Amino acid sequence: MSILFIFFAAITYLNIPAFADGKPADLTELSMDELMNIEVVSTATLTETKPRLVPAAVTTITAEQIKASGARSMYELLDIYVPDLEWLRHHWEPDALGLRGIINDRNDKFLLLVNGRNMNQHTHSGAITELDLVELRDIHHIDVVRGPGSALYGPGAVSMVINIVTYSGKTFQGTEITGRLGAVEEFYSAEIKHGKKFDNNDSSAFVYAGVGKYVGASLQNAPQIYPFSFSPAPGYPGNGTQAGEPMTNAPLGRDGQDARGLCSLKLYGELIKDNLDMWARYTQGGKTMLPATGQLARNPYGWGSQVWKGNFCDYQQATGWVGYKPQLTEKLDADLAFSYNLTDFDGIRQGTPINTFREEQYYVKALLRWQPSDAHSLAGGFEFYHLLLGLNSIGYPHIDAGSQEFSTDASYEPMPRWSTNLYSLLGEWQWKITDNWTTFLGARIDNHTFTDPMFSPHASVVFTPTDIDTLKLMWARSVRANFEAEMKRLDMATGEKSKPEKLDSIELRYERQQNKNLDLAASLFLHYSLEAFAWNQTLSQSMLAGKQKEWGVELEAAYHTEKTRLSISHSYTKLIDFTLDPCQTTYISAKPYGYGDDLTNWSNHITKLTLEQKLDAQWTFDSSLRIYWGFPGMKSFDEYYPYTYPGSTSPVVEDGWERAYRGSYYLNLGLRYKPNDNLTIGITGYYLLGIFDKDLNKRNYIEVVGNGDFRSHSPAVGVYVEYKF
Repeated sequence: MSILFIFFAAITYLNIPAFADGKPADLTELSMDELMNIEVVSTATLTETKPRLVPAAVTTITAEQIKASGARSMYELLDIYVPDLEWLRHHWEPDALGLRGIINDRNDKFLLLVNGRNMNQHTHSGAITELDLVELRDIHHIDVVRGPGSALYGPGAVSMVINIVTYSGKTFQGTEITGRLGAVEEFYSAEIKHGKKFDNNDSSAFVYAGVGKYVGASLQNAPQIYPFSFSPAPGYPGNGTQAGEPMTNAPLGRDGQDARGLCSLKLYGELIKDNLDMWARYTQGGKTMLPATGQLARNPYGWGSQVWKGNFCDYQQATGWVGYKPQLTEKLDADLAFSYNLTDFDGIRQGTPINTFREEQYYVKALLRWQPSDAHSLAGGFEFYHLLLGLNSIGYPHIDAGSQEFSTDASYEPMPRWSTNLYSLLGEWQWKITDNWTTFLGARIDNHTFTDPMFSPHASVVFTPTDIDTLKLMWARSVRANFEAEMKRLDMATGEKSKPEKLDSIELRYERQQNKNLDLAASLFLHYSLEAFAWNQTLSQSMLAGKQKEWGVELEAAYHTEKTRLSISHSYTKLIDFTLDPCQTTYISAKPYGYGDDLTNWSNHITKLTLEQKLDAQWTFDSSLRIYWGFPGMKSFDEYYPYTYPGSTSPVVEDGWERAYRGSYYLNLGLRYKPNDNLTIGITGYYLLGIFDKDLNKRNYIEVVGNGDFRSHSPAVGVYVEYKF
């Protein structure tokens, strides 16, 4: 296990991927040089290649780093470690994640995988499961492919791919129990895992169970700031709260509070026998959100007391997987899989079911990998998805799928039951031209019931002029079909096929292993051109809004010794242009309307720093700092689209707005104590700068219609105890 840790720590600092399936072979007899030169199938390739040559920018987060971070959710974990990744709050959907300036009001621009299996919800929301759970101890590592990836993983992998790789009986043996709790931002969790490798070393078993309760932080400790003054007139919930003052006199929810008071839950089990891999997974989660500005301010105009019934989203997901990887000949092997997935989702707004439905998915994969010579590697095959949609939610079985129980809004009419198919062909060719030059060519064709064939090609050239320098030039196109519900509505209304969104990208990446302790990297995405889906407020649907063009740069450095692990990244993302399609509206940027030249929901500059320092054989100090330097695009958008009270034509412009545009600064400090090999005790202080100024901890809400409000994270403390038998 110690050598495995050294290997994964090293590849983290080189920002290259680990094994995609999380079941590496026994590496204990290999040297470090041999480890860095073995060929593996990564999250970013179909063919086996050396980690140094993988044609992508990939961040790997190890189990050790998960412990060091003290992260209380996947949102927080990714925000700490992944360069140029941004996390924003949401009022009526799960929180939003984005990368390189690409973010939406729903998590539809990236794919979330578990052991290579797509876990996205396709009807309405995208990636909703796993991200909010406090239970993280089943995870062996996480690979984040920063950039387009639909040539490998299909429609939806526009901005990034997040692959959660679990422990197996081959990577964990014994029994481990972990208990965690937090104060001020209150939470509790308990986790247990057990792994066993059988005598022949080709078979293993692993089981895991985790349960959590997230009570959250109060309005006093995690203040909600609205940017305008509320009327003191009867019927307005704000009771005269002034712009920029914390909302304390209304029954708003606690920050991070579980939806409906339900406990979060995660169960996982896996059995590996020779080339056969079988696993099953169940997750349950969801969060309460605060009402948006408009929902509060127009309370007398139709929402009534229902606003206090709460906004929340919850889900449950069950997945089964059977995979078989036979070695057909010395140079030919297969990768076969069958999987079933059920995702049940409830979106509740003002106590009213808005989006309640479940979907069921059947998946088949057949892939061949062939290496006819040392210079050539090929992989190709097909995938098939069959989706059953419009099924009633398990949580609200009496409500028709997709209905809004108390509203006549036509956009939420009950949906019929329907099904769709996705047929996919994919392939990749890796050619090692010389010892210094390697090329990758790949493509994928996806044919969906409601779209024309979607084409996702990629091409890369990797040049290694020295033993320590690597240059990568990468071109790719990623695509994404619209949500299944949106495509079904279009089909019912017009019979037309839906157009997909497309991202064309060109990226230049440089990596340098300065010495055994220092790694440097830089990515320049020269051309990012996205034909973007976004929410159209006027038509109340997600549709193609226009073309977003941007560029950016990411700088990374990592210093690592036996006692110290220090990493720093800084990213800059800049909008070049946004061309609005005819008859469309957009919240992505106010540039089409003549206001500014930035992205509405993006901090142009993002800096991230982490430090792990071993103080002695038993004590380790951990820290992280994240800085979002400011939101000039949000300021421009609010200048274009200032908030007005319902029934009024006068815009609301008060000092409270300006605070949302300032920077956010998140500082965590932790300490771990390991008195022996079996016991670890840790403590983490979260968002500590908020002790001095709560605005430093602010996290903005994604802006769609000119809200401009934010909620600050509460300074808090968390502890954990971990014991391995």
